[in-house]
Amino acid sequence: MSTANESANPDAEPKSFEAALERLEAIVEELEEGEPSLEKAVLLYEEGVKLFRYSREQLNAAQKKVEELAGESEETLSLQPFEDGEDDE
Repeated sequence: MSTANESANPDAEPKSFEAALERLEAIVEELEEGEPSLEKAVLLYEEGVKLFRYSREQLNAAQKKVEELAGESEETLSLQPFEDGEDDE
């Protein structure tokens, strides 16, 4: 079973994107069990929102970095749409 104590300090920034996702999963599981009091549920929800925002920022930063790298190496790399590999004969 998950507990809110799995995260030592809910206000602290996660160590990594993966740690944030893991904690989010634990929060969802605990909320879905329906056992926490209303006050605890609100605190868990608040922590989840913070983790979601952190995760979204990490994903946006990674996307920006990939776009920058693709732009820097335009001579050797090009982004192409995915093709299904079927030949039109």
